[in-house]
Amino acid sequence: MTKTTKTKSLDEVQEHLKAECFNKLFIGGQFVDPIDGQKMPTYYPATGEVFHELPKGNTNDIGSAIRAAEAAWLDGAWANMPAAARGDLISRMAHGIEENIEVLAAIEAADVGKPFRQAAMVLGGAANEGKYWASLGAVLDAEQDKPVNSGGGMGGLPPAEWDVVYRRDPIGIVGLISAWNYPLNVAFRKVAPALVAGNCAILKPSEIAGLSCMFLGKLAQDVGIPEGVFSVVTGDRETGAALVASPSVSMVSFTGSSLTGSKIMEASAPKLSQVALELGGKSAMVIFEDTDIERAVEATIKGCLTNGGQICTAHTRLIVQEGIKDDLLKKLKNVLEKIPYCRDPITEKERGDRAWETGVTDVIQPVVSASQHEKILGFLNEVEAAGIEIYTGGGVPDLADVKKSGGYFVQPTILTNVPRNSDAWQKEIFGPVLSVRSFSSEAEAITEANSTAFGLASTVMSSDPAKAMRVANRIRAGAVFATSTGEGLLAEHPAVSRGGFGCSGVGRELGIGGLHEYTELKSVNYSGFSIAEAKKNSKHG
Repeated sequence: MTKTTKTKSLDEVQEHLKAECFNKLFIGGQFVDPIDGQKMPTYYPATGEVFHELPKGNTNDIGSAIRAAEAAWLDGAWANMPAAARGDLISRMAHGIEENIEVLAAIEAADVGKPFRQAAMVLGGAANEGKYWASLGAVLDAEQDKPVNSGGGMGGLPPAEWDVVYRRDPIGIVGLISAWNYPLNVAFRKVAPALVAGNCAILKPSEIAGLSCMFLGKLAQDVGIPEGVFSVVTGDRETGAALVASPSVSMVSFTGSSLTGSKIMEASAPKLSQVALELGGKSAMVIFEDTDIERAVEATIKGCLTNGGQICTAHTRLIVQEGIKDDLLKKLKNVLEKIPYCRDPITEKERGDRAWETGVTDVIQPVVSASQHEKILGFLNEVEAAGIEIYTGGGVPDLADVKKSGGYFVQPTILTNVPRNSDAWQKEIFGPVLSVRSFSSEAEAITEANSTAFGLASTVMSSDPAKAMRVANRIRAGAVFATSTGEGLLAEHPAVSRGGFGCSGVGRELGIGGLHEYTELKSVNYSGFSIAEAKKNSKHG
């Protein structure tokens, strides 16, 4: 539903949002209204305006999607199709993203508040990642009926009279719950491998920002994904809870907070269904005094300000060697206080995010919602009350800096000498807030880096390669960057698996391991005849 707004840039976005896919649920291969006819608003973070109302599905709509998926699963045509053929359809969906980047970037700029330039670049990454997943279809086919070997261990091979092979089967019906910070990217990172693997999938986008995810329903319909194989149901947390709780859902893949992840594990436990959880982080930026100071400043800003600090791998703990601490903090403060605010992300086509593009001037984007804004400001009030030093920032910018926009802006903030047992050091804030501690020795640096329950990512900066490697190998995190320059910080490649230690998650995304998350490994033991004989008259091979 179109809403009247005062911001001119929203007019074009609202024209895009008149398309059916942004106003209906996608269930059983068709666009349908929610059974109860409910809607929910979405807001432009730069001004706080409501600019669209999207369908609010509930338990009944999840039930419809599950029944459609059950029918498609029972039919078996999708699961029995060669994975390469399924991959071809996913490749066409990826091309559909590529062909609509301008539209999707404008929608994400409005929905999330990120600069258009950054949104467009990241969405291009989603398209390329989709093509990678599509290419793994042929790889998965080649893995089927692979002879069992010793795996390199002692004990030799199975008896000669056995003909034992491995197969990877789809899991069944999978629930996919995606995040709001990179809506379509996170969603397609789940949808593509789940479908290539042969599952039936139900996507529930984030209720905070998930408009671009709805476009995946249109793409699925356009490329001919069979009815019931893929559905998109927007809704609130209760909608997601209904998906997780369904006895028919054999796996849930979720990206979001560790608290919600633990609730999903709890709900999945009685039925012993699988989970893949990409959760929160409190990543460490460890900087040794032999690092070039200007490169250290650049890397630190990349680490803590990417996407406004709203990224699970944000490096929001700076662990700096004592000899350069004061100099580094002064330079950081000087740079942070000069970065302009992104007052209209939809029109921000020249400036972006230096984490993803070199030579692009930074802008500070608003945080995604009023509730997130209030949460961050409340946290900063608690920090101040606890006596922790606010070195710079600590609140909202001057109204003149954001032209009294009414947007959800927070000043980039540095907290110094933060106690290790404080919430500022231990809890994920999901905003532009950097907590700082110092160290004197290599051993202290490792202790500080490993001093939270999270373990998603970390970076070690040093001009000494051996030292950087030693420390990187001791850090408990799923993705560690060892660098003298800061290049490649936060970089992802579809072929490189990643995931979390501890409270940062369960399972792995990306790479062949990310595809295997959506499969079951089984062995088949042929005796009395060989697998070659069995295949002679088999239609499935």
